[in-house]
Amino acid sequence: MKCRKVKQKLVAYLDGELQERQKLLIEEHLSKCAQCKREADLLNKTFYLLKNQEHLKPSEDFEANLWKRVHSAEKRELLPQNIFGRLAHLSLPAAVAAALIIGVIVGNFMEKRVPSQNANLEEECLTSIGLDSFENLPPGSLPEIYFNLATTKEVENG
Repeated sequence: MKCRKVKQKLVAYLDGELQERQKLLIEEHLSKCAQCKREADLLNKTFYLLKNQEHLKPSEDFEANLWKRVHSAEKRELLPQNIFGRLAHLSLPAAVAAALIIGVIVGNFMEKRVPSQNANLEEECLTSIGLDSFENLPPGSLPEIYFNLATTKEVENG
């Protein structure tokens, strides 16, 4: 037998509830497997300790008091302040998520409304730092060839 099967049947084995064939198979396994033998011994000791424990007698109104406590706990769980108290730990992540969503929406809206200003601003920046002088490149020069290739790639990808 495999350990998993033996462990599933250990309690029935210790209680003497198994058929003779299963009992012999488990005994054979326990003689070969130290881990299952330890578990069987531990269960056996636990049963012994529990059998020798003094039995406690609950008070006469124990069951009635138990059900009263259960019902009062159920009522407390359903109160709005308890429900909102449990949701309070979600408020910060929800606020951050809402701010991010609003930021993305506003950013997309602004990008569509302001593209002409960005183009003019880019031209002004290039002119102010002198980079607009690249338009008059000497014919056949390496910079002109590079510029033509770069602008051709932009148009193709564009």
